[in-house]
Amino acid sequence: MPLPMVHLGVADRYFEGGRIPDAFVLGSIAPDAIHRRAGSGREDKLRTHFGGKETTPGQLEPYYAPWIGRYPEEDWKRYVQGYFAHVLTDYLWGIRVYADFKRQVRQDEVPEAEIKQRYYVDTDGIDFRLYETAPWQEQVWESLLRVPAYAMDPLLTEREVDEWRLRTLRWFEEPAHKPDVPPRFITPGIVDDFIRQTGDEVRSLLGEWEKRLTIPASSEGPF
Repeated sequence: MPLPMVHLGVADRYFEGGRIPDAFVLGSIAPDAIHRRAGSGREDKLRTHFGGKETTPGQLEPYYAPWIGRYPEEDWKRYVQGYFAHVLTDYLWGIRVYADFKRQVRQDEVPEAEIKQRYYVDTDGIDFRLYETAPWQEQVWESLLRVPAYAMDPLLTEREVDEWRLRTLRWFEEPAHKPDVPPRFITPGIVDDFIRQTGDEVRSLLGEWEKRLTIPASSEGPF
């Protein structure tokens, strides 16, 4: 699925180029913090992503209310919004970008054993391009530097989220991580269009979910 910079690009589009809350920035990358857990595998990632990239928005929505309502703090709510924006982005990437990628590599007869490597050549290249050129990069980096980590108990620990935050910040400091060849199948144009469309769609979806949230009744009245 898309790498961190694409998720952060969607976060920027979600707020239409305005200031992105720090907690939302962290939430936008947090589900992949499972990669910091020793011995984690596919089943662990399916849990942190509520079923994985095949989980449709309709299937995902029932998870939203319990998580968003767990704590009353605004930062927590922004964190959860970013977290669910990540999962929705994975789903939309799967049907709009990854499916086309798989079709193209098969048309070009790329050997099955090389498809995964080819995918990461393209996606790492895209992430480095965004890191080096996106006007929002500096802001999200400042957010990641100062934002405290939040656990998603029992899905993720605070330590795992914090380590993934630091890994994201440090990844682009190592030139060896940058591919030597430009993206071939997943091009900058494809990704720029995806970020624009997905940021708008995720904002709309979460807005609809917010409207359908039910507030528990209180014996002391509504205020």
